Amino acid sequence: MLIRPEPAKALSARQECAIVAHAVAGNPGSAALRLRLARLLNQLDAFDETIALLTASDVGTPAHDTLDYGACMALAAAWFGRDQPGDTVRAHHAALRAETLATTDAQRSAALADQGKALLRLDRHDDAHTRLTEALRHDPGNMPACRRLATELLRTGDAEAVIAMTDQLAAQGSGHARLFMARMLAFARLDRIAEARAITDPARFRHRQILTPPPGWADIAAFNTALVEELKTHSGLRYDRHGTASRSTWRIDALATGAAPVARALLARIAETAERHVAALSDIAHPWLAARPDRGELRSWCVITEGEGFEQWHAHPFGWMSGVYYAQVPDTVVTGSDAGGCIAFGLPDGLIGADRAAQFGEDLVRPQPGLLMLFPSHSYHRTFPHGASERRICVSFDIWPA
Repeated sequence: MLIRPEPAKALSARQECAIVAHAVAGNPGSAALRLRLARLLNQLDAFDETIALLTASDVGTPAHDTLDYGACMALAAAWFGRDQPGDTVRAHHAALRAETLATTDAQRSAALADQGKALLRLDRHDDAHTRLTEALRHDPGNMPACRRLATELLRTGDAEAVIAMTDQLAAQGSGHARLFMARMLAFARLDRIAEARAITDPARFRHRQILTPPPGWADIAAFNTALVEELKTHSGLRYDRHGTASRSTWRIDALATGAAPVARALLARIAETAERHVAALSDIAHPWLAARPDRGELRSWCVITEGEGFEQWHAHPFGWMSGVYYAQVPDTVVTGSDAGGCIAFGLPDGLIGADRAAQFGEDLVRPQPGLLMLFPSHSYHRTFPHGASERRICVSFDIWPA
């Protein structure tokens, strides 16, 4: 497997948004520019601005006669994100319109998956089930549709149906993280704990080591010092982001942005290490390894937590392999004896119940500066507030099929 860092970006999303907004002001009739601006605004959680950009200002409803498929989907995302009274219905209408404008099975499936999302929020569960099933018929690889339908089936207690659904999707060529996540939860709900653990197989697939510093640094401590200084002034630094597992955290959404030579050196070193780890697994027969792409693109972000910051239970739905590198860790975490500041792997008790989560087990890992961890993207994990005055700074990443 060949793994390469994603292409470097000259501008952060905020900087690019300002430039595209200026371009839209000079050329308001360009649908392509407006769509690009809408997507950037959504990325920056500026949902009100997206809605204003893509709706008729006099009535506050979609200008359906002028919006294309992409704009309808961006508008639905903005209404889902804003989530004020009436917004779910508006998002549903936008997704319905997008379906009529779809020109490919993948587009139609995405619109149907958004309809299913809205219908679930509106407690129209039977209708949601129908839309999500249809979405997967058009595109068996639709990850959000897989997750939403699996969640709905688990809500009704039909874990066997989740196993059957994921078996069918796998037979059609799907092997993404959401499919494996759904199977783990379903097996756990059926008290088939050993089968659930085998899907992530931590003993064989999880890897951790102290990273060897990239060329030019005498040791990993000197490298981390340079990395932390670079991250502190990164152009993409922002506080929190909608739709992530992070709570009360600072983030950098795309590490290789602007003048970031130290970050790029880190990503190159991570890619090399991940390639070696994957090569060492090549002789193992496992569905996750069978779904391994020939080429991978390493996509990274940074999470900076102060004393109360933490990550909720989550997995990384778009990656094949994921990981984390710790650049700075408070001394009280490194030498501590409780869970503060640590990362834990397991299954969310809110989805399978406390007893089953306890049977599945929770593996606690204590971070230290220079520690690199690799794990399957479908591995559920969380972190705990560290309570220290010093920040914990880590670089997280996914390896996407390229």
